[in-house]
Amino acid sequence: MTSDKAPVHMTTPPDLIDNLVADWRRERPASDAEAMQVVGRIIRLGRGYEQAASQLLGAHGMSYSDFDVLATLRRAGPPYESVPSRLQHNVLLTSGAMTACLRRLEGAGLIERGTSPQDRRKLSARLTPKGFAIVEELIDARFALARQSLAGLGADQIVAVEAALRHLSR
Repeated sequence: MTSDKAPVHMTTPPDLIDNLVADWRRERPASDAEAMQVVGRIIRLGRGYEQAASQLLGAHGMSYSDFDVLATLRRAGPPYESVPSRLQHNVLLTSGAMTACLRRLEGAGLIERGTSPQDRRKLSARLTPKGFAIVEELIDARFALARQSLAGLGADQIVAVEAALRHLSR
């Protein structure tokens, strides 16, 4: 029989996820909800980080996805250009959402769209000087936000979490 008690390894007060798992242990003792201890926290942390990044970017008139597209073009290196399908893969947007995003960015003068120099049949998106400047202005703040998200962890813990998440993502 499974108990309502928090796991023995817990050293901090119970949080929302602990309570969620305890509720399932109580209501469905035959079900194994333990994986939610990790998955639930990954989801919450991801949402929290995305929300904080959206607030940071929103103060500069940027959405999370729009900035992600600009940053993807910037890290591609000169000429800061890519085809929409590659952007879609790197930013994890649907085809329709990517088209709308590129349209917004082009309308704002942050990208130019044209044909790919490698294959004139394919469309490409390229950062404009204005788009490049926005990425340069905001990227360090975005990196600082990520560091702040890990502030409660020591260097060894960060390495361990990174390794575990990399393993899970494969």
